[in-house]
Amino acid sequence: MGNVVLERQSQISGKVVIGGLGVLFTLVVGMVLAWTTGIMDTLGYESRTINGNGLTNTQSGYSWGFNTFYFVKGQDFFAEYETQIHKGSLVIHLYKVGTAPSGDTPYHRMISQSERGTIKFPIHESGLYRISFSGSVLGGARNDWGYDLSYQIRWGIR
Repeated sequence: MGNVVLERQSQISGKVVIGGLGVLFTLVVGMVLAWTTGIMDTLGYESRTINGNGLTNTQSGYSWGFNTFYFVKGQDFFAEYETQIHKGSLVIHLYKVGTAPSGDTPYHRMISQSERGTIKFPIHESGLYRISFSGSVLGGARNDWGYDLSYQIRWGIR
């Protein structure tokens, strides 16, 4: 009798694991379909405070979503942001995987004052892209060597 109970418990726990994986798989596939069809446009969100001197920095905050994604030519990347900049600037880079983020790319924006806004980058070439956010000592109105800023940003495709 004890063997029957153990066998039945094993069957039940196996069904729960398989059922849970099925739900997770369905959720991931549903989210990918929602993004690719345009029903859901948000790919991620980040809220962070950054302090630095150009060599080192400290950060606090959180982030969720995707930082790397595939874009099709003709789509638009967007980022809605709100910044509180005490010194320095916030740098937003969207770059193709396999290249380095650079101020020479068309997908680069430096924000040097506290503001709320939206940026849009039209995608000219299909490929795998990555988004990054960083503080910079450049762009500030003061001659201080360093940066001190906070931001909230939501990004996605349209």
